[in-house]
Amino acid sequence: MEDNRFDLIDILVLLKSKFKTLLIITVLGIIASVIFVMIRTDVYTAEANVIVKSYMNFDRNQMFSEEAFYIKDAFAKENEIDKAMTILGNSDVISFINQETKYQEVKKIREKDLFDAIKANYTVKRTDNSDLEIKFTDQDPDLALKALQSALYKAEDLYVSYFEEYNKDITKEIDFKRQLLADSLQAIGTQIAAVRKAYNIYNALGPVRGTAGNSGASPVTESNTEGIEQLKSLVQIKDKLDEENAKLASLKSQYNSFLNENKMRIFYKVSGPYKPTIPSNPKAIFIVLGSAVAAFLFSCFWVLLTNAMNKRTKAQS
Repeated sequence: MEDNRFDLIDILVLLKSKFKTLLIITVLGIIASVIFVMIRTDVYTAEANVIVKSYMNFDRNQMFSEEAFYIKDAFAKENEIDKAMTILGNSDVISFINQETKYQEVKKIREKDLFDAIKANYTVKRTDNSDLEIKFTDQDPDLALKALQSALYKAEDLYVSYFEEYNKDITKEIDFKRQLLADSLQAIGTQIAAVRKAYNIYNALGPVRGTAGNSGASPVTESNTEGIEQLKSLVQIKDKLDEENAKLASLKSQYNSFLNENKMRIFYKVSGPYKPTIPSNPKAIFIVLGSAVAAFLFSCFWVLLTNAMNKRTKAQS
């Protein structure tokens, strides 16, 4: 039976016997890496570190109660950061980068390859401090900076626009509810007029809230007691509807004015974006050393594989 086991001592002896082969392949790897380093094009990375603000800065529901201002966390929670990262990496942001930098035209990229080409040079990463680290890399430092600025602007615009659209939807719903209240108030007004006419109590503006009679109300008699009670009930309902209508009017005003005039920024820029002045290529020494290690390991594997194939050939013959 063929023995396919390898002994460590045998392997070391084999590698030592093939020292020249190992050396040649390793040197070739080093030479190739040096040539690559010498002819490579410098690239520049524009970057920015930002803190995402909490929803409380955009959402009227988290900012206000009916009568008070709620104090909430100023920094975004984990799920809010996830949403910001999703928006930063979506296709609208990528398209805006291309639009602002004319990326496809400058790089002469096919339409179908454009998205992947931009994504390959554009990264969004969450740091240990829950900040966002956003980078764009290109051979042109001006293009790298403009692309990063475009990404931040578009993401912020999309993020805030969500709440603007939400506020518009809410105001439409408020208008619908106020119209229902207006219809109810009109119907109650008609009923109040009918009661006044039926019981001949025109000289009364209406019962004082919470009392059956006052100095300005009609005298209570056996014939108009039922009418005054009905009038009192109707006026109380009308008061509640008027109060609800006033609250809705105030609520609509808050939603209408909250984001429409001055957009609030969602990103607090801790650093950047700045125009990069130093190339961001990997350091030459790391490339050369990495290539040397990779070439040496490849040479060892090649020697072992060749030796194993030779052994099998001899065993079969």
